[in-house]
Amino acid sequence: MTNKQKAILLMLLSTLSFSVMQLIVKLSSGTIPVMEQVFARNLITLFIALSMIIKTKVPAFGRKENQPALLGRAVLGYIGVVGYFYATTHMNVADASLLHRSSPFFTIIFAAIFLKERLKRIHIIALLIAFTGALLVINPSFNLEKITPALMGIMSAIVSGAAYVLISFLKGKESNATIIFVFSIVSCILSLIFGVTSFAVPTAMDLLMLLGIGLTAGYGQITLTQAYSMTAPGEVSIINYVGIVFSAILGLVFLNEAVSVRSLVGMILIFAAALLLYFIKNSPYIRIRKNRSNPNA
Repeated sequence: MTNKQKAILLMLLSTLSFSVMQLIVKLSSGTIPVMEQVFARNLITLFIALSMIIKTKVPAFGRKENQPALLGRAVLGYIGVVGYFYATTHMNVADASLLHRSSPFFTIIFAAIFLKERLKRIHIIALLIAFTGALLVINPSFNLEKITPALMGIMSAIVSGAAYVLISFLKGKESNATIIFVFSIVSCILSLIFGVTSFAVPTAMDLLMLLGIGLTAGYGQITLTQAYSMTAPGEVSIINYVGIVFSAILGLVFLNEAVSVRSLVGMILIFAAALLLYFIKNSPYIRIRKNRSNPNA
């Protein structure tokens, strides 16, 4: 098995693990507040990142000049997880997964604004397709009870997209272990602060659910990091969208949640937009054209 094949397998395991985590969040939402779920999601990942830091001997909190970016990434990532969990507990898990996984499209916008990366015509087309798909899932209405979870889902994608831009900014400046550690410890602290008023003493079953959230999140993070370390991120990032299918299947089997026609069309559109960007980015023909137009490319 080649490194690329191993990376694809690891990405599939990662997306499946995160989808199982989402299912547990949904199943436990009746008795466990969101903040306790978010705390559990990050606690085990915190210890994993700490062990990586001890092993590699990198700075736990990064270099002084990078700490504002690390903190910004952590806070944005935390808000993204809270929004994702809230959406999951109040709407169809497949829809929540789909909205959250639209974050790469917002990353393109933020990268163009803050990192001055060129926004090409193909990016704009893909963004419009993805936006149309997200709009179908959100299904705008004047019913706040129905629209709020969807807006929280899309908000989680927006702030996650901004967080990924900061990760891109930190690439080569800080290790993955440091980025994950700062994100995890900030998320745990904020969850404790904002979760005080809603804290509920967990039962034995609740503790098992919280442990399941933490373990699946931790395993998903490990396999994700391993996948990206074995090949170019662009070659396996598209696999992340398979998580939408996993969430839809798990939601149907365990929650009896059927995907509506509107959501299915939105899912297809977002898949299409992601595939469009993926194939353009990884097309040998495009790379050949770039090399011919610029011998130093």
